Amino acid sequence: MSRTGIRRRQMGNDLSLFSHLRPFLKKFILALFFLAMVAFFTALFAVVIQPIIDEMFIQGGGELSEKGRAIRNFLLSFLGLQERSLLFVLPQLLLFTFLGQALFSFLALYTMKTLGLKVVRNIRDRLFRSLIRQSVDFISRSKSGDLTSRITNDIEKIKYAVSETLSVYVREILTFLGLLGVIFYQDHQMALVSLVIVPVAAAPLIYFGRLVKKRGIQSQETVGELSSFLSETTGGHKIVKAFNMEEAEISRFRQLNQKHYGINSKIALVYSLSPAVMELIGGIVAAAIFTIGTHRIASGLLSPGQFSSFLAALFLMYNPLKRLSSANNDFQQGKAGYERVLQIVRAENTIQDCANAVEVKEVKGRVEFNDISFSYLSDTPVVLDVNLSVKPAELVALVGASGAGKTTLMNLLLRFYDPDKGVVLIDDRDIRHFTLKSLREHIGLVTQDVFLFNDTVANNISCGRRRYTPEDIRAAASVARASDFINALPEGFDTLVGERGVFLSTGQRQRISIARAIIKQPSILIFDEATSALDAESESLIQEAMFEIMRERTTFVIAHRLSTIIEADRILVLKSGRIVESGNHRELLKKRGAYYDLYNLQFPEMGIIMEK
Repeated sequence: MSRTGIRRRQMGNDLSLFSHLRPFLKKFILALFFLAMVAFFTALFAVVIQPIIDEMFIQGGGELSEKGRAIRNFLLSFLGLQERSLLFVLPQLLLFTFLGQALFSFLALYTMKTLGLKVVRNIRDRLFRSLIRQSVDFISRSKSGDLTSRITNDIEKIKYAVSETLSVYVREILTFLGLLGVIFYQDHQMALVSLVIVPVAAAPLIYFGRLVKKRGIQSQETVGELSSFLSETTGGHKIVKAFNMEEAEISRFRQLNQKHYGINSKIALVYSLSPAVMELIGGIVAAAIFTIGTHRIASGLLSPGQFSSFLAALFLMYNPLKRLSSANNDFQQGKAGYERVLQIVRAENTIQDCANAVEVKEVKGRVEFNDISFSYLSDTPVVLDVNLSVKPAELVALVGASGAGKTTLMNLLLRFYDPDKGVVLIDDRDIRHFTLKSLREHIGLVTQDVFLFNDTVANNISCGRRRYTPEDIRAAASVARASDFINALPEGFDTLVGERGVFLSTGQRQRISIARAIIKQPSILIFDEATSALDAESESLIQEAMFEIMRERTTFVIAHRLSTIIEADRILVLKSGRIVESGNHRELLKKRGAYYDLYNLQFPEMGIIMEK
């Protein structure tokens, strides 16, 4: 296994969900501190409730136990109060515990939510890095929609991997309803007073809801941008590979991902603030209820035991409300989403640099296919026993029916795939001993289905790489016969071309594709059906550009239109994965074989002339 393969496997093995907390260990410890403070104030409430009940008991004419009196005396001494002041201070102390809970609940929730968002951001970055470096075979076998879902929806579900089970919903709803019944049973008047929290809480909840809706729309828009970007990148994966655009695409993706994180961190702030406000409102209501309850006990309308039951039930009603946000569904979906993410991260890339791969600085252009056989499916060979030697600067055309193996040979030359048998050589060296980046740097590719990125004309020509100057970009566009129409665009070279170049015509997109191929000054050129979908005028311009950039370069032209390859040094006719004929145009016509038949299918009148 290569060093890259070992590194990737180690990355996959180390990718446990909790391992992603390591870069944020300090923030995680801080969150644990906030959670501990929430627990402290919750416990403090349980402590404070004792003297509260005792004080109510005294107001009802009862006598305290020895422990109760000791606690009462300690509070009087510690707070430096007179006995008559304790009744007024205890509600404030109760309110203080709720303030502490509200503050640290907010801090804990916000810290944990932003920590979760950072973890999700990093996992998404790591997944995209793994995906963009995968082989063409992996991408072609995968559904783009499924890949998009994994990098957006599935990763979002990971945040819920630790959620509670579905049974929690049922249990907590029943608990809440039961506790609601308790408070109405004990004192329906105070119960109605306690429900004042509903309209009081409605105002901030409506306000928070509007903020969440606004930010939520922005969040969904960024999700759409991420999905669109991923679909674009996977669709143009060959272009990314052929032009060594991996790092540029990773950088663009990181920017979109950071934007998505920024919007969602603001949503997290609102979500974290909402329960804190509810805690505060609940504390105010509870303090009011305590004051009212004290007077009712003094009036003989309520016993201390009843009030204790009422107050405990009121407080316990908050826990079900908090826990209703969790469910076993979310846990299972998050777990499944994480497993789907790991499938990509742990997938072995079959096409990668070997251990002794070297970076090639110069290529003369001699290409050889020695005894090459290849199949996409094990029992269906696409290329079979192909032997071919191409001299530097030679123009070689490949013709034949669809599925004959023409494009497959070029895919093998670019190392999108490795042959099942045989070896591909450049300048008498096995291309598997070249680094993938340096190999593809010396090969220019122009395809029939031109893929342009949703970026400017200039960035599509330069592939987003800063090493090319504006002068380099303009020179490449000039050679590709693209300068005139580009200068006529609203913003010239800075014009956005739209997704897949939708704002440009087919001919314009093709000429940008040629400029993209020529800007890196490759020693080997591949034109794969570059003019098959063009009108006569566009075809003429593109052929003119093609012939200019072919000079002194080894060139492979795949074409169905034989008119585009008549001047080739050599024409190869492929049938069922084999080279069945080889020669120039005139030589092949004289043979009256497979090429002759193809020629007469396109130009029947020429066949009649030749028969004469």
